[in-house]
Amino acid sequence: MAFLVHGERFSSEKNPGIFLPRSILVGLLAKPAMNSRVQVSEKGDSEHETTRWRPDSCWSWLVCAASGISLVIASGIGYSFGLLLPVLVEHFDTTRQAAAWIGSLSMAFGYFTCPLGSYINDRFSYRFTALLGSSFGMIGFLLASVSSRLWMMYPTFSLISGCGHRAVYNSSILVVLQYFVRRRSLAVGIITSATAVGMLAITQFTQALLSAFSWRGTLRGFALLYVICGLCSFVFVPLDKALEKDAENLTTKPRQKETRCQPLHKNGFFIIFSISLIIVSLGYYVPTVHIIKHCQQELHISGEKSSILFIYLAIASFFSRHIFCTLGDFRCFNRFHLYQVAMTISGLCVICLPLAKSFPSIAAIFIVFGLMEGAQMGQLTLLVLECVGNDKVNQAWGYLMPFLGLSIGIGPPLAGLMADRFGSYTPSFYTAGAVVIVGASITSLMMFAKKQPENYDVKQSYDEEHLFVKGQLENFDAKQSYDEEFLVTEKVTVL
Repeated sequence: MAFLVHGERFSSEKNPGIFLPRSILVGLLAKPAMNSRVQVSEKGDSEHETTRWRPDSCWSWLVCAASGISLVIASGIGYSFGLLLPVLVEHFDTTRQAAAWIGSLSMAFGYFTCPLGSYINDRFSYRFTALLGSSFGMIGFLLASVSSRLWMMYPTFSLISGCGHRAVYNSSILVVLQYFVRRRSLAVGIITSATAVGMLAITQFTQALLSAFSWRGTLRGFALLYVICGLCSFVFVPLDKALEKDAENLTTKPRQKETRCQPLHKNGFFIIFSISLIIVSLGYYVPTVHIIKHCQQELHISGEKSSILFIYLAIASFFSRHIFCTLGDFRCFNRFHLYQVAMTISGLCVICLPLAKSFPSIAAIFIVFGLMEGAQMGQLTLLVLECVGNDKVNQAWGYLMPFLGLSIGIGPPLAGLMADRFGSYTPSFYTAGAVVIVGASITSLMMFAKKQPENYDVKQSYDEEHLFVKGQLENFDAKQSYDEEFLVTEKVTVL
């Protein structure tokens, strides 16, 4: 193999002693600058050109901004159902339970269709999935806005819009992993913080629509918001994986490439983390669902005043997600240790809720609870990425979400059942907090598990040894002989 870099030729055959740094190889093979032309020629094949976007480039930040906007809309609409609930109960003259099933089924359908969404991401692209989800969300809300019976809301609002919501959400949060390497944690912190922004902004927007246009006009407004999500998804340009795979083959040991082909059910890290997250989710969302009723029933605090707790929670969560995503990049911190410690503190916060007898004390607990949220929700994609590597993160996400949705759907109703049985939320909060702590402690078993090797990451290559090109080429495939020449016609900036 021979390389032409700015007119200088490096040959692994004629100069077997030449070492090329990994960062240079990856810059040549997998990370050309935007609009750089990379010509790859092989014996018997005609030359072809491939245009790619370099990670951490201006286009990557444009993708991050578009993903953030989509997540603000999608997550904000999800949080806004609580505002629609009393209006729907009054309009259709039905029970609160029957109307609540609309939001519950919407979440359930979305989570259970995640494997299908992951397949579409792999088979087509993130842009196609996001466009499809935006179309489903728009059509579902438009059809729901003309419903004359409550049952008509189930197939429209719950099924169609619910599936669309989750498709947009997953595509927007996963596509960022493909466009960033060095600044990946910062980008993930930004887009996950968008959910906190959506909690504040879209709920206020929903309240304004309800006051001006009633619930039908509000749903049509939601449909227009999904049009914006569709427009944002056009910047999710599909990436050509061919050059990236070539670079990975050159920079990965053969034993690592062999173990990376193992299925997810043999990845001990992923299995342990999944079990921990599912158990934590059983109790984690109990306080956010039942805190208003707890304040009204046992502390005699009005619902209007209790709703301020969610503002404190959203603000604390916004900063928390940035903090934990950034801390995980430092060598002195381990993301799984951060997750374990933060979830343990969150469990203690839930246990302390029955002990709080005033609004300021509950507000303080909720602020601490929000400051710990970033360890789970903020760096969730990064935790999955560390377990399975970049190649399988989309597949692992699709497998994890249905079980996570089932756990989230079961936990709060069980806590409500306990509260009805005992006449108080005290046993519910004690149990939920204990479950969260137990789930967090399960991650301690990771020290006994064999970790699945991660994909090659440019950021991790700076302190590693230089690559012996000829030896790696021989290990790559003895049956394949390459006489390739890479011509870089523009200056390549190596991160």
